[in-house]
Amino acid sequence: MTRYIKARMAAKALQRRVAPPWVPTFLQTSRERSIPKPLKEYCPVKKIDLSYYLNIQVGDLVQVLHGRDQGKRGVVLSIDKDKNTCIVDGCNMKRNFFNPRPLPGEPSMLSVELPIHITNVAILDPVIKKPTRVKRRYTMTGECVRISKLSGCAMPPPVPEPQLDDKHRNLYQQYLDEKRYKGPLKETYRQSYERDKRHYNILARLSRYHKYGRKSSLPAPNQGQAQAAIRALQTPSLPQQPG
Repeated sequence: MTRYIKARMAAKALQRRVAPPWVPTFLQTSRERSIPKPLKEYCPVKKIDLSYYLNIQVGDLVQVLHGRDQGKRGVVLSIDKDKNTCIVDGCNMKRNFFNPRPLPGEPSMLSVELPIHITNVAILDPVIKKPTRVKRRYTMTGECVRISKLSGCAMPPPVPEPQLDDKHRNLYQQYLDEKRYKGPLKETYRQSYERDKRHYNILARLSRYHKYGRKSSLPAPNQGQAQAAIRALQTPSLPQQPG
């Protein structure tokens, strides 16, 4: 029922209570209130899902914009659409004295993540690694993709939710540890060599370039073999003794 209809019905009820002129109580002071009662109507505020408009999903890599953890990065573990908050892995930590799964020899004090408002985080651009806004666009095939506003590239798909359990926590830190590692494993070299020998030769050439120094020009692909052949020619061969 609209407010106009309610006000109209209240005015008609007030007119019915007014005494007509032929009633003896017509000249008496009216007991009606000079200011009518306010119309009570339950108008709750509509809840808005800010994560939908900010295009933030569970599994995205975000960065905290303000607060004590400003500049920290982590993966979104969960989103509360009613309160417009999210939990970011490794951000807004607090000591908690409750351990749901205590193990023998472990303390009961744990560090847990507290919720952060959804407007206090921003998705990282996959190219320049800076906080950016994300917008939705449709491809020619009708597929809805998320586009970064800074670089204009498509956003990568978020981390699947089954991988966000306790066994795969702190995924971004694992990525940084793997990135900090200087060289790939021998298994990676072997697989790349078996897959494409040309790529392996390029990697070997770059390794020789770093070995000789960056100031010098890039050595030829077979420079090491050529030098070995020159040394073999320069070294005098010993005469063979008769057996």
